[in-house]
Amino acid sequence: MSEEQSIQNRRGDEPLIGALLGYQGRQASGWTARASYEFAGARAQLFREALAEFPNARRDDFALMRRHLEPRTGEHILGFGEGSGHFCRAIADAIGPTGKYVITEPSPELLCNLPEALLALPQVFTEVVSVEQLHFEAESFDKVWACGAFHHCPDQTRAIAALHRTLKPGGRMVIFDIFQGTPMARHFDTIVARYCSTGHEVKFMSEEFARTLCFLAGFDDSKVQIVEVPHRLCFASERDMGKFIYKLHALTRLPGTEEERFDATAEGLKEYLPVEREGSQYVLHFDQRALIAVK
Repeated sequence: MSEEQSIQNRRGDEPLIGALLGYQGRQASGWTARASYEFAGARAQLFREALAEFPNARRDDFALMRRHLEPRTGEHILGFGEGSGHFCRAIADAIGPTGKYVITEPSPELLCNLPEALLALPQVFTEVVSVEQLHFEAESFDKVWACGAFHHCPDQTRAIAALHRTLKPGGRMVIFDIFQGTPMARHFDTIVARYCSTGHEVKFMSEEFARTLCFLAGFDDSKVQIVEVPHRLCFASERDMGKFIYKLHALTRLPGTEEERFDATAEGLKEYLPVEREGSQYVLHFDQRALIAVK
């Protein structure tokens, strides 16, 4: 049985992608089933499995999000590339029922697996659309943000321009991502790019280019900053660490059995990124940077 067939068999009775159209008018009115998007099939399934099997691995994420995004009651916030819904509950709780959290995602397969409990919240809306093609009215959002998604944007100039247009005056853009020349970039350009099932041909920004993107979109240079985001992932064992990253990035091109791939992934991580033992836990330093700009 092929890797693809094995993963498909694990999917059980998950909803058809077309079920997106049934979300009570809270989704896009249409989408192209054969559009080009990366998180589909085995890649999307393994990504979901990673988050489901290790729900506490990314527990530090929420404090980092609150520190830099600062969601507040009544705000309208756009989360692009947030198809997994990882931050949805935390942001929805922060803005309350008078706010609005709009999740946009180019992969319908990720969005159609969001928990019904999240979709039922009055402040949560979803739409299948890439960030470059955002069509919301100008000055619609108090804040726009993403975590680890921006390097997948093929047209980053157009993407930042679209985000700037949708921000209200005084609104904030927060983008957590990997930057060129960092240990994370070396890990992704070596391990992930070689062994991810879909490849990983992406565009990591330099700090200079990130500032230029903001300038071209209309942000004032004095209101743009780039800060370190010390991102920690926590696991009970090195095997768990390897299994999580293997599934998160669908490293199915690694040789060997699936168990051997978990171990190979863990060893590859230690070659590029710090791994520390803290008490009974293994902590993987998965550091990013935040591009923060105020309109």
